[in-house]
Amino acid sequence: MAIPQQVACSAKSHAGPCDESSHISIRVGISEEEKAAVKNRSELVLKALKNLGLNVKKVPVVSVLVSGGGLRAAIACQGVLSELSHVGLLDKVTYVAGVSGSTWCMSSLFSQSDRWKDLNKAENEFRQRLQNGPGDISTVVDGLCNAAARDDYSLTDLWLYSVVYCLTSEFLSTCLSHVREQSGMGTVPYPVFAAIDHHLKKNGREINAWFEFTPDWAGYSTLDQSTPGAYVSTTHCGSKFEEGKLIQEKPERDFSYLQALCGSALADKDVIKEKIKEFMEFIFHPETQEKMLFTDPEEVTLTNILEELFNLVYTFKTHGDCLLILENLKHIMTGEKDFSEALAWINEMIDSWGKSSQDDQEKLIKDFLRKSSMEVLEGLSNVPSFRRFLHKTIWRLLLWKWGTTNNFLYKYGHIKDKTLTEKENIHLIDAGLAINSAYPLVLPPVRNTDIILSFDFSAGDPFETIKATEKYCKAGNIPFPPVDDSKLDQDAKHPCDLYIFEGEKVPVVMHFPLFNKVNCGSEEVIKQRHKTYETFRFTKYSDEEVCQLLEDSKANVRNNKDAIYEKICKRAEAP
Repeated sequence: MAIPQQVACSAKSHAGPCDESSHISIRVGISEEEKAAVKNRSELVLKALKNLGLNVKKVPVVSVLVSGGGLRAAIACQGVLSELSHVGLLDKVTYVAGVSGSTWCMSSLFSQSDRWKDLNKAENEFRQRLQNGPGDISTVVDGLCNAAARDDYSLTDLWLYSVVYCLTSEFLSTCLSHVREQSGMGTVPYPVFAAIDHHLKKNGREINAWFEFTPDWAGYSTLDQSTPGAYVSTTHCGSKFEEGKLIQEKPERDFSYLQALCGSALADKDVIKEKIKEFMEFIFHPETQEKMLFTDPEEVTLTNILEELFNLVYTFKTHGDCLLILENLKHIMTGEKDFSEALAWINEMIDSWGKSSQDDQEKLIKDFLRKSSMEVLEGLSNVPSFRRFLHKTIWRLLLWKWGTTNNFLYKYGHIKDKTLTEKENIHLIDAGLAINSAYPLVLPPVRNTDIILSFDFSAGDPFETIKATEKYCKAGNIPFPPVDDSKLDQDAKHPCDLYIFEGEKVPVVMHFPLFNKVNCGSEEVIKQRHKTYETFRFTKYSDEEVCQLLEDSKANVRNNKDAIYEKICKRAEAP
């Protein structure tokens, strides 16, 4: 299968500093900034290897991949990085690339430079935060109201405050570009965060859909030596561009938003919808309203209407009975002079609902939301931001909009592929929907990795990521070692703690299933671990459970450190 042509290689890798389009880069391979960072990191890796007494012929590029898996992945990622540091392997690593839940841990570590200096201390702080839980509701509501003021507000913002913050108990106000100094000096592994473009994936373009965030650039990754990638300066990812020119600068989104964007876990829509409903019920609860001092009678009426509008959309999205909700809305609006037009529309909806198709019903709801929006959003001036947040959330739920981001390639003339340039907005979502590990972003020729340490925290098949990557690489003619699917299928329920895949002129892949026969023992214990640490578990882990998960992930490093050293040494001493 031929790789679809992504962009035309007709633009310079970097525009001049005075060029208005200098924020955009069309190029093959990594940026000059990343090359400098990798060079500086390589010098530190070289020093570490020479301290082992090696006759180093080359400095191997070692990439650590940490997979998705919700809070389970975040905790396990912390354990892996802590143990890599403890056994002296982290200073041999060039890249750390994460997907989904693991980016929650990565973001926390990279948000404060001193956390890399003492990963054991960072781990203890992480444990403490998980036990303390999140702050008060006012912080959450204020954050949501501020987010809803943006024109790119989406369910990703709601996910940030309703799930990610509640699970990690941490707001990260710093941004990925702030890591440039320490990553540029090579004092920490170079971070790569993975997402995918929902539109490209939905239209069968999964191989093109990978979108990366680094401290320097963000964008669509290089696929091979002839197909360049398209990138925007990370500081301007989310700003408005047209024809390659910056027309409206927007603040860079912080690490907390990046956590939500990369870790929105959209594989199970029913679970996500239910979680959103639970959170919104909490927001609408009278006790919450009282805490927020929303007690004015007119304000209460408006909030009740918004609550029923939310229930209407949720009920429609989950194929429930909407007529009851419409009757409730009719009851609330009856006698309210400001809602006479909306009330008339409700009566029409009730009369025609049973005779309408699902598409027609959705159109009726959209029309009703438009007719009622000004009536709902106008009124008392002291709480418009809260009502704006509620109304925007209802719309985003109906349209199921996640990861809305201004398209930096909008009307960009150097791009042949018009699917990348025709839309003002793109929608970035959890890369775990494609491959639950960021293999495509570290494989040759993108980053010329020699050794991949793949720590897999996925639920279910512990080899799904390795098998999916092999298929991805075959489709794109990308070098990857051979994989025996039948052998892996036999081991799936009771895997070993390390599998090594290698071949000629391909990177060595060392794959570590999280729960295995070495750190868990029996197949029954492995099953129990998966049950305890479910991806969609939203209740708090006890400290005992956190410590057990940290230990399991650390054991996979500790028990195989010699094998990892052997592969690094072999690549370092190879001519």
